[in-house]
Amino acid sequence: MTTGHRQRPDTTTAAGTVMTLRRKIRWLTWIGLIGCLMAAIPALYLLRNGLITERERLTHALVESAHAMLGEINTAIDTGAVARDEGQGQARLALRALGRDPFHVSVFTDGLVPEGWMGEGHSVRASIVFEPWGWAVAAASGTDDLDREFAAEALAFVLFITVLLVLSWPLSVFLSEHVLGPIEALSESMERLTGGQTGIDIPGRDRQDEFGAMARAMEYFRQAAEALIERDERLFGIMNNVGEAIVLVGEDGLVEEHNPAAVALFGVPSVQLDGRRFADLFAGEDRERVARLLGTEALAGTVPVGTGSGRTERADELGIEREDGRVEASLAVSCLDVQGRRSYVCALADMTERLRHERELLRLATRDRLTGLPNRALVESLLDSSIERARRHGRRFAVLCLDLSRFKLITDTLGHHAGDLLLQEVASRIVVTVRASDTVGRIGTDDFAVILDEVGDTKEAEIAAQRILAAFEEPVLLMETEHYVRPSIGIALFPDHADSAQELIRSADTALYAAKRAGGNRHAFFRKELADQAHRHLALDRDLRAALAQGEFQLHYQPKVSLIDQSLEGFEALLRWDKPGFGMISPGEFIPVAEDTGFIVPLGDWVLDEACRQLRDWLDRGLEPVPVAVNISPRHLRQRSAEDFRRIIDRHRLSPDLVELEITEGAVMQDMDHALTVLAALKAMGIRVAVDDFGTGHSSLSYLKRLPVTTLKIDRSFVNGVPSEREDNGIVSTIIAMADMLGLDVVAEGVEKQEQANFLRHHNCTLVQGWLTGRPVPAGQAADLLTVRLRRTA
Repeated sequence: MTTGHRQRPDTTTAAGTVMTLRRKIRWLTWIGLIGCLMAAIPALYLLRNGLITERERLTHALVESAHAMLGEINTAIDTGAVARDEGQGQARLALRALGRDPFHVSVFTDGLVPEGWMGEGHSVRASIVFEPWGWAVAAASGTDDLDREFAAEALAFVLFITVLLVLSWPLSVFLSEHVLGPIEALSESMERLTGGQTGIDIPGRDRQDEFGAMARAMEYFRQAAEALIERDERLFGIMNNVGEAIVLVGEDGLVEEHNPAAVALFGVPSVQLDGRRFADLFAGEDRERVARLLGTEALAGTVPVGTGSGRTERADELGIEREDGRVEASLAVSCLDVQGRRSYVCALADMTERLRHERELLRLATRDRLTGLPNRALVESLLDSSIERARRHGRRFAVLCLDLSRFKLITDTLGHHAGDLLLQEVASRIVVTVRASDTVGRIGTDDFAVILDEVGDTKEAEIAAQRILAAFEEPVLLMETEHYVRPSIGIALFPDHADSAQELIRSADTALYAAKRAGGNRHAFFRKELADQAHRHLALDRDLRAALAQGEFQLHYQPKVSLIDQSLEGFEALLRWDKPGFGMISPGEFIPVAEDTGFIVPLGDWVLDEACRQLRDWLDRGLEPVPVAVNISPRHLRQRSAEDFRRIIDRHRLSPDLVELEITEGAVMQDMDHALTVLAALKAMGIRVAVDDFGTGHSSLSYLKRLPVTTLKIDRSFVNGVPSEREDNGIVSTIIAMADMLGLDVVAEGVEKQEQANFLRHHNCTLVQGWLTGRPVPAGQAADLLTVRLRRTA
């Protein structure tokens, strides 16, 4: 694709034209001034003649005035008002008065004016005879003064014209430079601009007159021309260097122009592209699509004549058959209308690799990379399809959600590679257990989902769940070691329990958590009350956060009493929630919710801080406090360090031995390394650590040897059976013996009967807590117990 070259028009030299104009202006100035001089000569002559004529008129008027005056005096003589001699004397005086320079008036009483009167110097004369008296009155005036004045005026005029002639040349030069000069410069710039030279400077743009306006206008057109030329050059460069193939197709569907990328895309020589039907360049099955795209009315109808390009129509995955194989291309067609001639701009891109990557990305986006199973997004999409089919045919299907027990323990102990192997093995066992028509997907870290199509009733879903559970009765071999995995399964049915994909998974998850709470390694069906319970938990979590902010929590203190002398040896701080309008909320109701949501961490911090604050208050009041035990939940232990706990204790200026932290065996087992690090640091700080509910978890001598604890608390479930149950007697006595061998203190929980206390004392467990020795009481009553203890010791 090439670009055309503009023809530069022949223009006459602007400088020569303007210089001719300059000479004309100068010579016209001189000719005008000379013409004025030549015209002034006859004008001066006529002016002189006019002055002489006016002098003659004034002379005659003077004579007439003298005649009129003599007439008036004669009338006065005739009336007797003036004597004749007196009147004539007055007349002579008056006539002499009239004869002022340049006029001369004379009276001749004989009535005759002599020839040569007034001599040759007076060229203007006039006379009159006054008949009543016989007098002749003559007036004369010379023209010498007129000639002198005329000569002076003529000389001044000639000097003026001469000065104008002298000054006209530099004036004409000034005018040519400052008036015609800008025109010359603009004309020269216009000639260069017409020749295609856009990198020029237009002079005079800063002037504030008409020349400045013209210069700014020319600068605007220069910039526009420069932009057009630059755009053409860039367009040419883009067309020849762009990676996309660009083809200009005429309204007849034939190729008119193309760039080098089009040659590479279609795999044919450039000469074979020009004039070829554009649609024939594509594979046979796509030619009709391309032809339809070029002839679409929507495309052509969007371009009013002369407006340029219109809407773009697109098509993807168009095949192009080349000698080196088939490629897939995308096509974007825009209609172009220039000067009433319509054509189509076709932009093509090779999308072979992109389609391959997209298909791979689609597979990765919808498949779990580890197991190859559908991921959550694909499972939800398949569920939507199953819902549509079930509605259309009036059928039922089931969704199973499966969760593994001990998965985190395995990954923490054996590493993530072992966890990956476990997930792959679990996926394989589930797949071989269900039908080929069923779908198995991985929807979470250790969460799987199974879509059971066409389930007749709940029994079929239950049988499928039991088969999956049975598949895990055999151990899984990981790192040459056998491990047992006990899954739990939640089941939801369509349309019985939900009618959308997300709701079905949510319902199955709700049933799954119910199965886990029931002990795991079992299945559970969704029930409405389970969903209600989940909603209650959600609302309870919201209320818990508000309760902490509003100060609704309080601590009650249960005494720990010595069976030897019934003395008070310590307290256990127990959390209570006094909810306005509801009264006391059981800890068994809100503590599990706080643990699930993570709110147990800030709540546990508050409990420890409040217990320490109360201890400091008792100390400030002069009481002698006893150690206070505070329960630390598994999540609280995982998310805090020993320094975090010590910081709370130090804030209230307490001795570390006044605080005892109680943890469960499960809390230690969930993250053994972190728990051992924290507990060892706490013990080194002097903070007492007790194992709560001992005997309900992984109790063993080797386990106890590793734990840096100071106290064992026997769970109430074992204390309840003594001394009547032989098994409980054996367990309790064994725990006491183990603690004694390890040098640990022992506290028995839930002591409610005297015979239980007697059994414990007999087996050397002398520290107990329970209703027999004291129920949990508010801080005020606990202070009373401390006061009584203080009196006893005193």
